[in-house]
Amino acid sequence: MTSLTFVVSSLDKIAQHAGRNKQLTELAEKALAALKENEQHLPDPEVVFAPLQLATKSGTVPLTTTALDCIGKLISYSYFTAPSSHAPSQDGPEQPPLIERAIDTICDCFQGEATLADIQLQIVKSLLAAVLNDKIIVHGAGLLKAVRQVYNIFLLSRSTSNQQVAQGTLTQMVGTVFERVKTRIHMREARAQLGKIRQSQSSLTVDRPDDDAQSGVAESEEANGAGSDEAASEVVEDAGTKLTLRDLEHRKSFDDSHMGDGPTMVTQVKPAKRGARSVSEQSLAETSQEETPEMLDAEDEAYIRDAYLIFRSFCNLSTKVLTPDQLYDLRGQGMRSKLISLHIVHTLLNNNIAVFTSPLCTITNTKNNEPTSFLQAIKYYLCLSITRNGASSVDRVFDICCEIFWLMVKYLRAPFKKEIEVFLNEIYLALLARKNAPVSQKLTFVGILRRLCDDPRALVETYLNYDCDRNVDNILQKIVEDLSKFATASIPITPAQEQQYEESHAKYGANEWQLKSVLPPPLSVAMIATQHDTDNEIPKEYAIKRAAIDSLVTTLSSLLHWSQDERPEANGLGGEVERRTSSDEIRESIDPTMSEHASTPLPPSTPVLDDDPDQLEKEKARKTALAQAVDAFNYKPKNGIKRLLRDGFIPSDKPEDIARFLMSEDRLDKAQIGEYLGEGDQKNIDVMHAFVDLMDFTKKRFVEALREFLQSFRLPGEAQKIDRFMLKFANRYITGNPNAFANADTPYVLAYSVIMLNTDLHSSQVVRRMTKQDFIKNNRGINDNADLPDEYLLGIYDEIQKNEIVLNSERQAAAAAGALPTQPTGFQAFGRDLQREAYVQQSEEIALRSEQLFRDLYRSQRKNASKAGTRFIPATSPKHAGAIFDVTWMSFFSALSSLTQKTHNLAVNKLCLEGMKLATRIACLFDLSTPREAFISVLKNIANLNNPREMQAKNVEALKVILELAQTEGNRLKESWKDVLLCISQLDRLQLISEGVDESAVPDVSKARFVPPQSRPETADSRKSTSSARKSRPRAPTGPQGVSLEIALESRSDEVIKGVDRIFTNSANLSKDAIIHFARALTEVSWDEIKVSGSTKDPRYYSLKKIVEISYYNMMRVRFEWSVIWDVLGEHFNRVGCHPNTEIVSFALDALRQLSMRFMDIEELAGFKFQKDFLKPFEHVMSNSSNIAVKDMILHCLIQMIQAKGANIRSGWRTMFGVFTVAAREPYESIVNLAYENVIQVYKTRFGVVISQGAFTDLIVCLTEFSKNMKFQKKSLQAMDTLKSTIPMMLKTPECPLSQRGKQSAKSDAAIKSTSVEEGFWFPVLFAFHDVLMTGEDLEVRSNALNYFFEALLRYGGDFPSEFWDILWRQQLYPIFMVLRSRPEMTNALNHEELSVWLSTTMIQALRNMITLFTHYFDALEYMLDRFLELLALCICQENDTIARIGSNCLQQLILQNVTKFSPEHWAKIVGAFCELFERTTAYQLFTATTINSTASLSPPPNGLDFGPALSPTSESAPVNEKSLKISSEDTNGYASDTEGSTSAHAEGGNDPDAPNPSAMATTPQIGASPQLEEFKPSNPLQQQPVVVTAARRRFFNRIISRCVLQLLMIETVNELFSNDTVYAQIPSSELLRLMALLKKSFLFAKRFNADKELRMRLWREGFMKQPPNLLKQESGSAATYVAILFRMFGDTSPERQGSKADVEAALVPLCQDIIRGYIQLDEESQHRNIVAWRPVVVDVLEGFASFPKDAFAAHIPTFYPLIVELLGKDLGSELRAALLLALRRVGEVGLGIENMSARVNGSNHERRASTISARSPTPRGSPRMDSYSDDPSNRMMGR
Repeated sequence: MTSLTFVVSSLDKIAQHAGRNKQLTELAEKALAALKENEQHLPDPEVVFAPLQLATKSGTVPLTTTALDCIGKLISYSYFTAPSSHAPSQDGPEQPPLIERAIDTICDCFQGEATLADIQLQIVKSLLAAVLNDKIIVHGAGLLKAVRQVYNIFLLSRSTSNQQVAQGTLTQMVGTVFERVKTRIHMREARAQLGKIRQSQSSLTVDRPDDDAQSGVAESEEANGAGSDEAASEVVEDAGTKLTLRDLEHRKSFDDSHMGDGPTMVTQVKPAKRGARSVSEQSLAETSQEETPEMLDAEDEAYIRDAYLIFRSFCNLSTKVLTPDQLYDLRGQGMRSKLISLHIVHTLLNNNIAVFTSPLCTITNTKNNEPTSFLQAIKYYLCLSITRNGASSVDRVFDICCEIFWLMVKYLRAPFKKEIEVFLNEIYLALLARKNAPVSQKLTFVGILRRLCDDPRALVETYLNYDCDRNVDNILQKIVEDLSKFATASIPITPAQEQQYEESHAKYGANEWQLKSVLPPPLSVAMIATQHDTDNEIPKEYAIKRAAIDSLVTTLSSLLHWSQDERPEANGLGGEVERRTSSDEIRESIDPTMSEHASTPLPPSTPVLDDDPDQLEKEKARKTALAQAVDAFNYKPKNGIKRLLRDGFIPSDKPEDIARFLMSEDRLDKAQIGEYLGEGDQKNIDVMHAFVDLMDFTKKRFVEALREFLQSFRLPGEAQKIDRFMLKFANRYITGNPNAFANADTPYVLAYSVIMLNTDLHSSQVVRRMTKQDFIKNNRGINDNADLPDEYLLGIYDEIQKNEIVLNSERQAAAAAGALPTQPTGFQAFGRDLQREAYVQQSEEIALRSEQLFRDLYRSQRKNASKAGTRFIPATSPKHAGAIFDVTWMSFFSALSSLTQKTHNLAVNKLCLEGMKLATRIACLFDLSTPREAFISVLKNIANLNNPREMQAKNVEALKVILELAQTEGNRLKESWKDVLLCISQLDRLQLISEGVDESAVPDVSKARFVPPQSRPETADSRKSTSSARKSRPRAPTGPQGVSLEIALESRSDEVIKGVDRIFTNSANLSKDAIIHFARALTEVSWDEIKVSGSTKDPRYYSLKKIVEISYYNMMRVRFEWSVIWDVLGEHFNRVGCHPNTEIVSFALDALRQLSMRFMDIEELAGFKFQKDFLKPFEHVMSNSSNIAVKDMILHCLIQMIQAKGANIRSGWRTMFGVFTVAAREPYESIVNLAYENVIQVYKTRFGVVISQGAFTDLIVCLTEFSKNMKFQKKSLQAMDTLKSTIPMMLKTPECPLSQRGKQSAKSDAAIKSTSVEEGFWFPVLFAFHDVLMTGEDLEVRSNALNYFFEALLRYGGDFPSEFWDILWRQQLYPIFMVLRSRPEMTNALNHEELSVWLSTTMIQALRNMITLFTHYFDALEYMLDRFLELLALCICQENDTIARIGSNCLQQLILQNVTKFSPEHWAKIVGAFCELFERTTAYQLFTATTINSTASLSPPPNGLDFGPALSPTSESAPVNEKSLKISSEDTNGYASDTEGSTSAHAEGGNDPDAPNPSAMATTPQIGASPQLEEFKPSNPLQQQPVVVTAARRRFFNRIISRCVLQLLMIETVNELFSNDTVYAQIPSSELLRLMALLKKSFLFAKRFNADKELRMRLWREGFMKQPPNLLKQESGSAATYVAILFRMFGDTSPERQGSKADVEAALVPLCQDIIRGYIQLDEESQHRNIVAWRPVVVDVLEGFASFPKDAFAAHIPTFYPLIVELLGKDLGSELRAALLLALRRVGEVGLGIENMSARVNGSNHERRASTISARSPTPRGSPRMDSYSDDPSNRMMGR
């Protein structure tokens, strides 16, 4: 009772002041009595309330204030929750709860602005107590009434203090309502979790209510849409339709039409066991302690409905439209109402975002009783509020709308995806584009963008959901472009203003927005207008510029942050990554629930899988392609259409498809659409007709239809085009409205008329405007000769006058450009702010357009509610940062680079450099090479190191950024390392200059690209002269004073120096790819340094030293990586080592030596070749440098290495021998001696190591080169002897596998390894000898090499396996004679004389040695017989007579030395070789030489004769066998026919060989046989003038003659071979008969040629020889040899020979008969040469016949005897006479039976036969002559 003493005092006071009001007095006393009676129990609240209620209506201030104060306190004590004993009357209505009546009583005390201030204050206090009571909670109408009354007091009160109290109270009230909702949400969440634990079923999760909520939203939208009277008549719109702000006005999806304020409901807090606040609540009617979930949900609904109603109320209050006068009266009630409403909306959103985003916060749709999410319910009102106020021309309204919009963007991106797009495109981005928009508003919105840029997730999701969506504009790209444009704007500002900005900026901090209070600002009349602008002196444009720069840099920071951090789970409730002090952290202190809901909550139906970077990139690429195609159309429509068709954006080239695209794509330029549709081509006309057919003018007024028609394109200017458009429009209009006019002509003419009227009324160039009467007159009789009603025409006139027909896009463009409407003049404009009026008008237009857009948007969503909702893509992948940067980097680049180069404000410069650093890091992270190179390059340019005197602080800052990037992004810089290292090189130059070095003495590296390449190495003298000339040139005085002291100190600061050092030391930590890029860049910079300073006295080595440094640092890398690094560095040492400046070379070589020594310390395992590669630069420089000092230096470097690290050298021996090999070729004796001495030293002391390291071959090659140095013969001979000594050394060295050969017991092992071992050791040594004998220039050295070569083979060849012999043959033995096949190989190296010497000495000796080798190792080499025969054939077929005879001789030696070893297979190969030789030396071209006019096609290769089968007249030679010895049955003359096709010859028996042979002539082509041509050529050959023969034809003739000579040589060889009895005895008969067939063929060929007198005469006339040619020697020689062997075979009694006796006889007798007959017919006077040639053959025939066995002789007497008798008539020489005598005696003995006639003959038979076969060689064999080239071969060809 003591607690209620204030009630007693209040009632006492009321009773005292009641005065005449008896009812009041009575009620007060009654209440007092009740209080006294019930000391232990509280009296009935109704009794206490009655006097208080009556007192408030008394009208006196003391009574009213006392009563209000008491009621407020009673509410605070929850007194009115006690049960009342007064039951309501039976017949009256049910009384509302006492608490509601109490609130009504309080509210009724406010009588408008006239109410006294004290009463107003008491009302506010009491209502606050009612709303804040946490034991008895008022819902519904009572709550709203209390809030509304406080709002009214705030608005209407004249007391400033009361306004402030009311504002605070209002804020506290609505905040409490939302706080209670948050508490209920937490409790509901706890219940859901508890249920989940109890059921332990996966289906009942927290996400379940989300699904229900979503379905509720969808159903409510569907239901709402179905019931909407407006939607019913609308056409269902496509989901992709572009929205406007106006659409949002009617985009209401939540039906609250039956909700109203709702009845007042009161809930009471259940007593808590622990005194905790609001643990659970129950209804007053609820007495049971058990509460079901349904009941609890119903209670939750009451709380949420309160929040909904309050939020809706303030949104509605904020949308009230104000008149222009009210707009700018900040103290007016209308503006204060709008501001307090917007501020409260903002505060509620800001402080209670969890209520809006929680899926558990749902409200029931009154139409279908389905739960709808709270956010979905309030979305319409919130959007309407921004729509109406977002474009406000009042800054205060605009600012708070921006704040609300920011909260929408930050927390509600997913559910407000479409709405945000509309707001941005229609209001905010459009504002930035408008020139006449207030700068303050632009500044405000740039500040909002600054926050967006500071939120990585918001940035990325903006890109994913707008820039990657084909149906939406590129919002993020547009934002970045706008910021870039603002950042680079040129703003005039004084340094003082800049300083002021910096100070204020530092004071408030860059993130001022993050520090703003979450409560509304004071909006009382007194304080609302006192807005403090601290930056009055700073131009707002400059603030925008700075904010834009901040935003750009922040964007890059956010992108980098997003790309690096791990992504949080996109589950809708994950914590948002925040990395700076932000408003969210401040909010968390106010709202403890914020930490759970800080991130954008995603709709539960949004799948995380939507974030597929690859798919999104494809969509973005597709969108970009469309944008490019649209741009192409806007530039040239036809090209654009082609591109759109090609890329598939237009499905086909049908007119309907093209027209549909032109109609639907907003980005197409309307003017270009008009141009395209207006073209006269049939295709364009068809598209235009299809385009107009897409419009529906049914039931539309004419002007409305015309407006719609002309909105879709801009009408072109040409009359013909306009005419086509108007005709089609009229046709389309009359089709949709057939009753509108008499025919289509009427709308056609009227349309023209309206267009003219529109131009006339609104063009500024028209002086006299068309009047209404003019317009009526113009349209007389157009309706089928009747007039249209005047009223109708006047209506059209008025409409056009008020509202010009103009493209919306042009109107918007004009507004954005700041073009004002037509200005009033004179007094109308006096005292008016035209700029403001224009902007107000634009703001209204934007609001209207926005509402229309939202209306369309909501309608579209309602229609498509059953389909999937708006797809929002949550950002999860870090890859998106790269994609964003890739499309926006140009904007960043242009802004940051431009600012840095133009601005001198260090703060701005640092900010821009920070941005560039971030941009570079992003480019590196995503491997975007173009932006990376661009940013690094511009940083290099900003550093300005090539102009030391002009450097400023910002240049140093840029340098520091470069150094920092090099340390952090080293692994990703790739090609950009070049720029970084160039800067470091330039920094070194700056340091030198700042220390006092003459600037001209340190050339600028960046000028390297202008240095011309050196055409020739400079000598020391030339360098000296140029440098001295340069010294004498006058110079401007320079010195350290040229560089500012500050820059000089900064360049040498510890920070810079350590930064540079760290780059090089950290190179050891670079990845394997990065170190390659680093090394390559460093070598390029080093080369640039050398290029610019190489000709100076003190060249720069800075980067070269750094190469040495990084080599040390990286030498311990794994060998694979190091070898790739050294490929780059080694190549650089190669270049530097060959530089003409000796100082540079010596520095490089010394560095290389030191590195090599260090490298040698690293152990190299067997089988690797890192040392070999490392030392390669020494070899390269040795080979390519012409400076003897450099060469000497290299040798001394190697010698030092061998002495110091010889034990560690492994594969390096190979390169060292390579260097010594190069030295061996030098013309300087000191170099050669030094190298040779060291090679010999290594050979003597480290031969085993050399072998084990695989450098044996290199050692041999090295010694070979020494042997071939012709300048120092003594050294060559020494080296040759050393080479010889390597063989025994090799065979006894343990490391050589050959030394183990004798010890190997298992032969199989040797066989397995033999090939590689022989190739590894024997081959190099033997090849060395081979190389010297082939290419050595000194005869003695060459001779030694030849001897050593074959000596080694003869001595050690017995151990060689056949495989190795094969290799030797292919690669060493046979190539010795390759000169015979391809002489140019030798003639390139040797002149004619040297070649002749080589052929006559070395090669002949080698050929003989080959035969010796074959004989020595016959068993091992017999399988190579065909190769040896091929080689000998090659020699024999040479034009050089000496070589041919040597080859022939060697062939004989080969056969004679091995005759007893040959098997039948060998003989077959040998005879086969003879077959080939005879074939290749047969001069078939004798028969065609005169018929070929051009010899170009027959010119053989330059090695002499082409002895291939192509020279044979047949495609392939027929096989020769013994059957060819038989006499053909068809041959009437008894001669065997030639099997060679067209070359067969038939001798005319007994005829003069000079007589023409008809059959031979028949085979010669008859040129000009038909018709017969004139032949007046003199027949006497003596009258023939000498023919001039060309050199080519002479060579051709000589080749034919050479063949003939070689054929004689072959006949001679066969003759000599078979004069050897062993050869005759060993050769099988079958092979001997094959050989005989060759002789027969040669004989017949010669006979045929000799018989063709006309051919011979023709050849002579054409200059073939000096006299008619013949083959007399060939004919007689082959016949003699042939006959001699046949006689021997016929007389041989061995069984093998007897088998072929019949064949021999059949061939022998006709031949002998033919020979004698031919001899008889020779004329002794004219054919003396023939007689001399044939006489020995006839002698052989007669002697052979005389030696026939008796039976055979007797059988052939009839054949031979008549011929013998005829011979007696000839002039007989002694030999012939003796032969005749012998034959006649035998005839007498056998034929006549006279005994002992031939006893003498039989006694000497053997000797005679021997002499016969040997003495009949056609010419005596002479010694080889080297003048055979000049000797006339015809002397050897013909029988002279």
